[in-house]
Amino acid sequence: MRNAINLNKGWKFIQQDAGLPAAYPTDWQDVDLPHTWNAVDGHDGNGSYDRGSYWYAKSFPTPKQPLAGGRVYVEIMAAGQQATVYVNGEKVTYHEGGYSIFRADITDLCKDGEDNLLVVNCSNEYKDSVYPQSADFTFYGGLYRGVNLISVPNAHFDLDYYGGPGLKVTPKPCEKCGGATFELETYVTNPDENFTVLYSIKDPDGKEVAYACRPSDNTAVTLYVPDAKLWDIDSPNLYTVTALLQRRNEAYDEVSCKAGARSFSVTPDDGFIINGVETPLRGVSRHQDRLYKGNALSKEEHYEDAQIIKELGANTIRLAHYEHSQDFYDACDELGFIIWAEIPFISVFNKDHDAHQNCISQMKELIAQNYNHPSI
Repeated sequence: MRNAINLNKGWKFIQQDAGLPAAYPTDWQDVDLPHTWNAVDGHDGNGSYDRGSYWYAKSFPTPKQPLAGGRVYVEIMAAGQQATVYVNGEKVTYHEGGYSIFRADITDLCKDGEDNLLVVNCSNEYKDSVYPQSADFTFYGGLYRGVNLISVPNAHFDLDYYGGPGLKVTPKPCEKCGGATFELETYVTNPDENFTVLYSIKDPDGKEVAYACRPSDNTAVTLYVPDAKLWDIDSPNLYTVTALLQRRNEAYDEVSCKAGARSFSVTPDDGFIINGVETPLRGVSRHQDRLYKGNALSKEEHYEDAQIIKELGANTIRLAHYEHSQDFYDACDELGFIIWAEIPFISVFNKDHDAHQNCISQMKELIAQNYNHPSI
């Protein structure tokens, strides 16, 4: 089965463009993640904060493989604004865009029986092909949302498609029958004809209300949930959808998410409508930073932000100007906010082809990583 290992503790950091270290750098600064080097100077208001190319390093043992032929991925929850990842001196991946999850398969670079060296070069320097180009907020640099290792069997739910979860859930209320349909899709890497996916849906009280078993061929399945409790602002009912990958009844991998059944629309005359009810939207625009912490916030701080906004009496939030933390989207799902989500296409339009492709890539990441959130 899948095993996720948090790597947030015990990093080394140097606020210099020191280059790729040949060995674990004992003379660099000790830091834990989340971390940004602009926690203080990013708040002075005059745009003179440090924009550089700096280095993080972490030693880690090779995770035990769930089954023979398993794979190991490094998962970076966000790195501002460009990042290059190395394992044991070899380049693994390069990512442009400072606000989204990205992963890389590092299996073949890991050593058996000894520690490995993970190095990430983060840069928040201006780059002509990366959005945002210019804006009235700080472009923080650093590993400000954390890093994980994920070990999976060779056959597993996809980890390579734009940082997505490998599970897509589309719930739709059924007005005539009083229930809801849940269209479920999973994407499996390296299955054979003996693999199946077992789906389960549990209601907000934890009771299983629907299940199905299907071949692992990416074919969508639609399950009906009678008397479904809809998701809305005042009653943000969340169902738990789980997909279990099996081979001849042996469990290989599992993914799950929270989902809510709701309908919505917007018209010029009636405004915003959720589940057939006209609902005025009153809210705020939210950035992901705090004084003396920058954007390196904990899960608890993301939830506290959402709770403060709820206490204000707001029912909607514009998440400016980029993809926010999964922790904040989760909080919005649980608290019943209507969310406007966007990418950092702001202030300046660059006609360069590479900039256009970066815009498209960031939008694909936003959609793939956040499709299942009912608040959006």
